[in-house]
Amino acid sequence: MSNNRKIEINSLDFFGIRDNLKSYLSGLEQFTDFDFEGSGTSILLDLLAYVTHYQGFYNNMIANELFLDSAVKRTSVVSHAKALGYTPKSKTAATATVDITIDDSDSSTTYLTKRTKFKGTKDSVSYTFSNADVETFEVLSATQKIARNVTIVEGTWRNATFIKDSNLTTQRFIIPEKNVDMSKLTVKVQQSTTDTTGFSDTWTKVSDITSLTNTSKVYFTQETENGGFEIYFGDGVLGKGLSDGNLIITEYLITNGQDANDIGNTDAVGSRAFTSAAISNLSDIAVVTTSNGGSGKETILSIKDNAPKAYQSQNRNVTANDYKSYIETNYTNANDVYVWGGEDNDPPEYGKVFVSVKPTNASFLNNEEKISLQNLIKQQNVVSIIPDVVDPIYLYLKITSSVSFDANILTLSAKDLAALVELKVLTYKNTSLEKFSRNLRYSKFVKEIDDTDESILGNETSIVMQRRITPTLNQTKTYTVKFENSIEHPHEGHHSTVSSSQFTYAKSDGTTTLSYIEDVNGVLKIYELIDGVKNYIKDDIGSVNYEKGIVTLKDFSPTLVTDNILKIDCIPANKDII
Repeated sequence: MSNNRKIEINSLDFFGIRDNLKSYLSGLEQFTDFDFEGSGTSILLDLLAYVTHYQGFYNNMIANELFLDSAVKRTSVVSHAKALGYTPKSKTAATATVDITIDDSDSSTTYLTKRTKFKGTKDSVSYTFSNADVETFEVLSATQKIARNVTIVEGTWRNATFIKDSNLTTQRFIIPEKNVDMSKLTVKVQQSTTDTTGFSDTWTKVSDITSLTNTSKVYFTQETENGGFEIYFGDGVLGKGLSDGNLIITEYLITNGQDANDIGNTDAVGSRAFTSAAISNLSDIAVVTTSNGGSGKETILSIKDNAPKAYQSQNRNVTANDYKSYIETNYTNANDVYVWGGEDNDPPEYGKVFVSVKPTNASFLNNEEKISLQNLIKQQNVVSIIPDVVDPIYLYLKITSSVSFDANILTLSAKDLAALVELKVLTYKNTSLEKFSRNLRYSKFVKEIDDTDESILGNETSIVMQRRITPTLNQTKTYTVKFENSIEHPHEGHHSTVSSSQFTYAKSDGTTTLSYIEDVNGVLKIYELIDGVKNYIKDDIGSVNYEKGIVTLKDFSPTLVTDNILKIDCIPANKDII
């Protein structure tokens, strides 16, 4: 008698498969009243269930690797990205800018040779830097010369050569190191090992395949299956092809990536961050810009995000998303990017595109970095559009949190718990707020604090918003500070909600005094403290638009500001900060 029952395939877990097999067999005439659990058939059922489960899991994993969104293996993700014309970013080297002074009374021109080595130390670890090009010293005094704004890059330079041989079935030109900064790679093709023709020609990496001819001296790059990088060349149609015997000469930089960032933060006379044993008459190395821009190899998540965007932009920047994708892909010093058209600017500036970048290891780009970014944008920019790189405007938050806890449950000291809460707040800042267009949701934020430790019963947390401006000293000017959030508007006679950091201000009698700003029912006033009591010395220095969150300082002329930064604090009207 046949079994009309079908094997159920709605479950692929081990126990579901085993039960389905058992149910199917029990319906066969040969196994009527058979005890599957009390015989050796139980082992066979386990074996069949295991094999089926493994096969189902294996097939599911293979299916996942067929799509960019679901792939988990780097080789699969890289392969899908290649189909979209995207090459994952390699490690990038940290760079620093220094002024080099030497003792030299010779009036003739002096040069700093290419690849002069420098040493920088961070956390007791030494890193090697070098200048990429020859630098010229200018006369500083009768006994000294200086090379200004010398860019030095972290890493060790290496060479690798290959010989083209068409007799090999498959020949690949793979860089023999994994920690390579591919942006520093140079490629030259010499006629042969004996004929040096072509040695002075540097081939370029392909940026736009539509402009290639059969004589274009270009090369392509791709990531290999083991995480390294490979170069390959044209076929004589798209890019110049190679001939048998051609000698391929590569020079590349092995780097430590982000590990070498932030060298030079503590640079000072008598305690310099960089030294060089290679410069015999060295007098001083002063840091102009601390080392920055170093990064690790692009992550799988980043590749999944950037590859489709790069494909959509099609090597041209038209929309704001095109610019954002291009900068994120090609500018290594960008932690986050925000782009908007001139028509959306306030006030509108038609014919422009505005780009704001939060650097990886700083708050703002310096002038050299801005110029470098503008030049990068122009490579794929629409001719009629002018790119403008502007500084981001930061909204700082001052957090005060009073945490209640159950001492019977707490396994730490109160001091250690406070440190954990502080760490939790900083982690939340780094992961949830340190990007453009991120909002602080108060309920989620205080829950993060509550979840720090099981002993915490609750918390009372207050937030103060802060903007920072750089006023011009001893000059009367008007400053408009936008908080983009409504400011708490107290009733007349209640506490002020706008305040400032300390600055020096000249009173009407010509004397200067340490002063502060506060609001009184929408009017900003300047006061000094005399024995702890406020004495107003300027009754109207500006106004507050509480609803729109705008603080306006008019005819403001401080004589001195600490670190040249004036901090304006205000209490928000709402707990959620936009």
